[in-house]
Amino acid sequence: MAQYELNLRDYFRIIRRRKWLIFVIFLFFTIASLIYSYRQIPIYEAVATIKIYARKPIAAISGTEITFWGAGSTLESEVELIKSDKVLAEAARRLGYITTRSSEEDLKKAIIRIRGTIATEQVETTDLVEIRARHKDPKEVARIAMAVAESYADENWRTKINEARTTRQFIEQQLADTEEKLKETEDRLKEIKEKGLAIETVAPLQDKLNELTLTLTNLRKKYTDKHPEIKKTKDQIKIIQQQLRELPADELTFVRLKRELKINEELYSMLKDRYEKARIAEASKIRDVEIVNPAMVPEKPISPNRYLNLLMGMVVGIILGFSAAFVSETLDTSIATIEDVESVIKLPVLGIVPSIEEEGERRKGIFSGLKRRLSIKSKRSDSEDRMVRLTSHYKPKSPAAEAFRNIRTNLKLDTAKKTLLVTSSGPREGKTTVMTNLGLVMAQAGAKTLLVSSDLRRPALAKTFGIKREPGLNELLTGSADLDKVLRNAADIILGDIPFDEIVSKPFGIDNIWILPSGVLPFNPAEVLESKELTGLIEVFKQRFDIIIFDSAPVLPVTDASLLAPKLDCVVIVYEIGRTSRDALLRAKIQLESVGAKISGVILNHTQPQTETIVTYPYYYQYKYKFYGKEEAEQKT
Repeated sequence: MAQYELNLRDYFRIIRRRKWLIFVIFLFFTIASLIYSYRQIPIYEAVATIKIYARKPIAAISGTEITFWGAGSTLESEVELIKSDKVLAEAARRLGYITTRSSEEDLKKAIIRIRGTIATEQVETTDLVEIRARHKDPKEVARIAMAVAESYADENWRTKINEARTTRQFIEQQLADTEEKLKETEDRLKEIKEKGLAIETVAPLQDKLNELTLTLTNLRKKYTDKHPEIKKTKDQIKIIQQQLRELPADELTFVRLKRELKINEELYSMLKDRYEKARIAEASKIRDVEIVNPAMVPEKPISPNRYLNLLMGMVVGIILGFSAAFVSETLDTSIATIEDVESVIKLPVLGIVPSIEEEGERRKGIFSGLKRRLSIKSKRSDSEDRMVRLTSHYKPKSPAAEAFRNIRTNLKLDTAKKTLLVTSSGPREGKTTVMTNLGLVMAQAGAKTLLVSSDLRRPALAKTFGIKREPGLNELLTGSADLDKVLRNAADIILGDIPFDEIVSKPFGIDNIWILPSGVLPFNPAEVLESKELTGLIEVFKQRFDIIIFDSAPVLPVTDASLLAPKLDCVVIVYEIGRTSRDALLRAKIQLESVGAKISGVILNHTQPQTETIVTYPYYYQYKYKFYGKEEAEQKT
């Protein structure tokens, strides 16, 4: 494709040209999304909302030290605890997935099964938690959500009760131990008192020692150790300490036991108070978890969302359709615009023939066009094939017939330019259709026209006009038949395979048509076309006819066109848009020029005048379609 910048019109052209590709891809993804949606198993969702109250801290007493701890877990931790094995195991029992006789393996499978169906989430910044369950059964999904919520609430309650019971039991044990120590201290004090020792002297000495120790501490804040007051206090402390050491051991033991007795009495009193509070707290515990909104049986599934899937399929289809259209356009090596044709092969475009087949298919409907675009083609009947190749006879006012008249004008055939070769670079580009219709419009203009079936490999001219193929050009060149015997005229066409009413209803131009069929197909078509007899025969044709049109096999596969082209006055190349690459067209042009052919130009065949930008006169075709369609309708009326 020639290099040029794409404008908005080019984008519209590509879209219109590849509209069937876009439509097929769009339709495929739309249907695929629908099939996918309806094949999906519906999934339902149920939501149970619970409220988790903040726990108050619990005090535990160990010996003489008091330690406090809180709930130990934030709300985020509680959200995760809902999915713990202990909670899910209880939920599995409630749902009946397991029993008391179930194995450990069955328990694990049940836990995994439930965990795969639920999800927990805190409701923004509140103390509410949503337990979401998803399942294919709407009733089962509600049961799962409620079973998990209730199991967590019960497990939380049991944990709270166990904490209170543990605290009460701990304080109760500490109280018993303290009571035992208190009793033991009292018994020992009683034994010492019964010995009758001078216990009264110990207490005053101990009090005096404590007083002097406090005084020494205060003096050191003001003076150094060398100060007389500090030395005096130290001496007094030493004297009292000496006196205490000289006292009996039982007296010292009595003092320690008395101090210990006082501490144990205070500790016992405190533990007794806490024990009573723990008993009250255990008996008055309330639940920390409350089910605010129970799970309800859902009415509609949350997935698949068929409307969303359909929309996504349509969007993806549109995107991929456009992408495929532009990629296809990029990879397309054919020529797309009239400017490209003229710039690539340096030849003028003689005319543009619209798609003759599409005229009938448009009347049949969109499905016929889609079938053609998808290359789902059935073999055409002889009558349908004849209708296309003789469209200038059957529909002389159609856009295609007008296109051939335009080509006739652009060829500028005259007495010095009578012979014309119609060929193409590759097969199935419509050269026979162009040849027959071009001959018909020339005959309709009053010119004696001869159509020569010089394609000795796959001739189609005789079948098109419904006449016998033998004898023909091969017999004429080999001398087995004379010219008058091989030529066919209007009488032969009327007596041929074409129905009589189709000929006589529109006789205009048929009387100026002569046909020279191919005859028996030779084993050596190239040698037959290269013979000297053909050169002399062409001169005879020029004497008897105004216009002589030859067709031939394609240029690139065989050499027939290259042998025939130098002997004729001009050559036209038929090119079908989208079928042949530009390189093949260029190669055919070079090959013909290398043998001395006089190429007049290119005929663009099978072009869609209402959609392709290759047509430079869209108004003309639009006008013809409307005008002649209206006129034919009036004539029918």
